[in-house]
Amino acid sequence: MPQARTQDRPSFFSEPSADQVTKPWSGRVSVDDVARPGGLLFAALWQCAQERGLSLSDLATAMGVSYWSLSQLRIGFRPIEALDEDLAVACAAFLDLPRLTVDMLAGLLGPAQALAEEDLGGEDIQHARQLLANAPEDLVLLPPANRARPLQGLAVDELAALHRDHGSNPAVVAVLRAELNCRPMSKTELLRAALGPVAAAEPAPAAVETPLPHGILRCSCCQKRLRVPHLAEPSEIRCPGCQTEYAVHWQDSVCLVERIAAPEAADAPDEEADEEADDEAVVPDPASPWRVLGLADNSPWDAVERARRSLLQQYHPDRLGHVSPLVRQLAEEAFKRVSEAYDTLKSRQQ
Repeated sequence: MPQARTQDRPSFFSEPSADQVTKPWSGRVSVDDVARPGGLLFAALWQCAQERGLSLSDLATAMGVSYWSLSQLRIGFRPIEALDEDLAVACAAFLDLPRLTVDMLAGLLGPAQALAEEDLGGEDIQHARQLLANAPEDLVLLPPANRARPLQGLAVDELAALHRDHGSNPAVVAVLRAELNCRPMSKTELLRAALGPVAAAEPAPAAVETPLPHGILRCSCCQKRLRVPHLAEPSEIRCPGCQTEYAVHWQDSVCLVERIAAPEAADAPDEEADEEADDEAVVPDPASPWRVLGLADNSPWDAVERARRSLLQQYHPDRLGHVSPLVRQLAEEAFKRVSEAYDTLKSRQQ
């Protein structure tokens, strides 16, 4: 029987191939190794190594660290109190995870503490949420599909819960603001900003134990985003920027908003004013076409064209899909107001 040549035999000191090092892994952790001194960090490293067919020495070679450093994570006699910076950076690069997440996996930083105090990024926030909500066997520590928007996969309710629970951390608020700036305003929010007086049905009793939703609208004067709290009874809110007031009435999860006209200056209590008031009725001025299009007075005509196209696309009833008759009616009214405002400004151009 011919003997195998020396160069054909696998060497214990041979370095792992590039395919082994870069082979994708599941993002899971080795549950049997969670109790080791390295905790979730070593459990993630060892699961990744097993899926890539690496031994402990191969893992140390692939990471560019000493075998002794990994052995301390695996067979140390007490929990680690700190991570060597080179080892921490190597772990982050091998697992493709942020540096702060490595500290959380090693148990040096609690995920709740990180969300409350640390200057963490979007991926760190996502991994901290997973560590708080899942047991080790349910963790998936993969990077997000879109690293430019780590929170893209979260629903609006999840973003609201993240802000409610950890909004005291400016880093969390900054990540949330960046994600919301990438999302278009929903059709419902656009309609709420253009609502007029509507006959309101009797509101259904609100659930006591269920968290109540909130609405977001833009002020028709200064375009500032306003938060509309869910109230059981009709109420009023005021824009903090321009002090414009709005009447608010919730019907289940639909918010009806009507702008309150500013009170006119009181006339002097003389007989001539009373006679003039009796002779002719005060006729309210129609809504300015500039305000309907969301523009400042005497804006350039190309801005008028852009505003018209954008608003007609937003309010076109055929683009709303399956919505309630009330929302469809409001869309048609807003569509008509935009068209009339454009025609008015166009006639002034001629």
